[in-house]
Amino acid sequence: ANDVVSVAISADGEYIAIGSNEASERNKVYLFNKDSSTPLWSYGTGSSAVTGVAISADGEYITAGSSDMDTEDNKVYLFDKDIDTPLWRYVTGEATHFVAISVDGEYIVAGSSNNNVYLFGRDNNFPLWSYATGDNVRSVAISANGEYIVAGSQDNKSYLFNKDSSIPLWS
Repeated sequence: ANDVVSVAISADGEYIAIGSNEASERNKVYLFNKDSSTPLWSYGTGSSAVTGVAISADGEYITAGSSDMDTEDNKVYLFDKDIDTPLWRYVTGEATHFVAISVDGEYIVAGSSNNNVYLFGRDNNFPLWSYATGDNVRSVAISANGEYIVAGSQDNKSYLFNKDSSIPLWS
C-alpha cells in the first residue's frame, strides 16, 4: 500500500512533488509533470515516510523531510528537478515533518521533532542556523523572498525570524 503523506505544486502548476509511505519499499519522493501520471523520477529515502515536501515556484528545486520512528534516520533533502538523487541531505536525528522553500529555491526551512528550526542555503547541506524551540516544531513557512521564517511549536508559541539570525524577532 502506498500512502500519500505530503504534496506540493509549483506556482505555475507545471510540477508536482509527492511524499509517500510505502510499506513494501519504504518511502519515496516523486516528481511529476502536470501532463503525465508517470513520475519524472522517484527517490527512495529508506525511512518510514516522506512527511513533508515543498517545491520552488518554478519547480526547479524540491525539498523533503523524512520520518522514521524506528531509527534516527530522519533527514532533510534537497533535489534538483532534473536529477533523481539529492543534491544534499542533512540528518536531523528526529522526525522532520515540515519543510518550506523560498520562491527562488535559495533558502530551505525545516522543522523537526527535536524542537529545532533549521535554515539552509541551497548550496550547502549544513544549516546556516538552527534554533531550539521549547517543544516539537509543528509547522514552518518562509516568505517568498526568503527574508522571513515563521515556525509554530507545541510550546504554544510562534517564532518569527529574519534569515540572517537564529535569534527570533519575536515569539
